[in-house]
Amino acid sequence: MQENLAKELENDIIFGLYAPGARIIEDRVMERYDAKRHAVRNAFAVLESRGLVMRRPNRGVEVVEFTPDEVDALYDVRIILETAAAERTPLPCPAELTDRLEDIARRHAEAVTNKDYRAVFWLNQEFHEVQYSCCGNARLAELIGHHARTAQPIRVVKYDDDAHMKTIVAQHFDIIAAMRGTSTEALVAAVRAHLPASAEAYRTLYERRFGARAATA
Repeated sequence: MQENLAKELENDIIFGLYAPGARIIEDRVMERYDAKRHAVRNAFAVLESRGLVMRRPNRGVEVVEFTPDEVDALYDVRIILETAAAERTPLPCPAELTDRLEDIARRHAEAVTNKDYRAVFWLNQEFHEVQYSCCGNARLAELIGHHARTAQPIRVVKYDDDAHMKTIVAQHFDIIAAMRGTSTEALVAAVRAHLPASAEAYRTLYERRFGARAATA
């Protein structure tokens, strides 16, 4: 129940039911999900460990709200970690793994076409978990997963942008092609190209909401 509740709340945060900076009221969560208080508190602890919520004195639990500069810093770390994993990935990767990635990528592309955004999100998660599982460093893969989870609410801001999503779909297949090849440089380039757009979109939306000065405060 605790893990299921954490996943439901995670979905609600990612897809905007609880906006950045919003308080999540314990009693309301209990009512909405028919959950016990201890289960809600445990779920909050899981989400806090994933960097999605934070506890504030006298305010309770709030959804984390990043400034664009904080998002840029997060994505700098992601680029460092993910390109490091690409550099350490033995090439070509096993056919069994790249075939699995291709299956996930095709289902992800279908979900994009159908605008099934929850499926888009979770298939994207699965794709990159499988991708980085072959870097040969489990600790590095774990760090990548942690920072990717922290970035979850940032990444969905472009889901309704058809041109952006078409690019994302194509980039998944570029990554697969590089993993089937023998050029580490090509894989690093494919990984690096895949990351920046969501951070740029987040800055644009933030500046529309708060103004350009707030974005760098």
